[in-house]
Amino acid sequence: MFNQDITPYQNLSILLLVSFVLQSMLMPVLLTGVDGPEGWISVLIAALILFFAIKAVNKAMKTYDEDTIISVSDKVFPKFISKLIGIYYIFMFLTVNSLIMKDFAEQVKLMMMFRTPLSTVIVAILLTAAYAAKKGIHTIANITNIVLLTSLIPYLLIIIFSTYYADYSNIFPVYPPDMEGILKSVPNAALSFFGFSLLLFSNSRVSAKGKNPKINKRYLLISAVLYMVSYLLIIVKFGTKEAANLVWPFVSIMKFVNIPGFFFESTEIVGLCLQITVIFTSICILAFFTNLAMQETFKTKENGYFIFIQIPILYLMAAGLPGMYMMFPYIQIPIYILSGMNLFIPLLAAYAAGRKYKRST
Repeated sequence: MFNQDITPYQNLSILLLVSFVLQSMLMPVLLTGVDGPEGWISVLIAALILFFAIKAVNKAMKTYDEDTIISVSDKVFPKFISKLIGIYYIFMFLTVNSLIMKDFAEQVKLMMMFRTPLSTVIVAILLTAAYAAKKGIHTIANITNIVLLTSLIPYLLIIIFSTYYADYSNIFPVYPPDMEGILKSVPNAALSFFGFSLLLFSNSRVSAKGKNPKINKRYLLISAVLYMVSYLLIIVKFGTKEAANLVWPFVSIMKFVNIPGFFFESTEIVGLCLQITVIFTSICILAFFTNLAMQETFKTKENGYFIFIQIPILYLMAAGLPGMYMMFPYIQIPIYILSGMNLFIPLLAAYAAGRKYKRST
């Protein structure tokens, strides 16, 4: 079940969806990091850096296109280094998934189940996501394609139309830009492209006939456009000062929707329901690839039982972590560390793989 193949475009859907969820969750960090409307420049710089990184990784790892970053590390690094790399990715996936889960549970509790204990919401999400992830990558990829069409696209359209009476002068002046804030926000923007780290695992599950390195670059282009447009829409709607105080920008924007001819009484609930579908699918995706990272790091033959081992770990992490709104003042240093490691490890592995390939030829 866990050895299924997916198509390049299913892979593209997975990368886009997970990146969009991280971008929406970390959007407040970007909004507060730049003193002005030019935070989209941070996104553009981060996208350019990752573009050249993807280009280098694609070029150096042609002979390892059926391996994950962990299995490549096993072949080009000493054993203890490859184990450390595997443990890092396991810890990173678990941390990111627990943060998404905690943020997701708080939104559900605040908007829809305000009398339900937060721990109960987290357990319900965990059990349902574990069951879905255990079905395998092919099932998850099919769900992701459906979610993109039925949830993400309408969700973005609602946000776009919600700016009907917005003040477009909020995106000016761009000059002189806050260069210090822009540069400091680049690591945050780079971490938001979480598909860059995920593709180091998901590419190994793409069918051999469908291998297409251009898909990785296409993912980055589409994700960068979505990120910049989303940032500008929030700035247009709220302005830089008010946007900096938002905890959930995409939920907040729904409270002030005025779409001509829209027939729903509460657009906020509609948007939240669509957001629930998008975030829940991303939790399933991350649970699957955490299982894959554990399987390759610990060299086991099981094909999914690490999904269930994650349940108590994710519950304790999600229940113990403070809410994202409480972590914003302290999250910048961890973002710098994660962004640096997520860029350094694949480039180092690509360099080592390229050298080994040249020596063998």
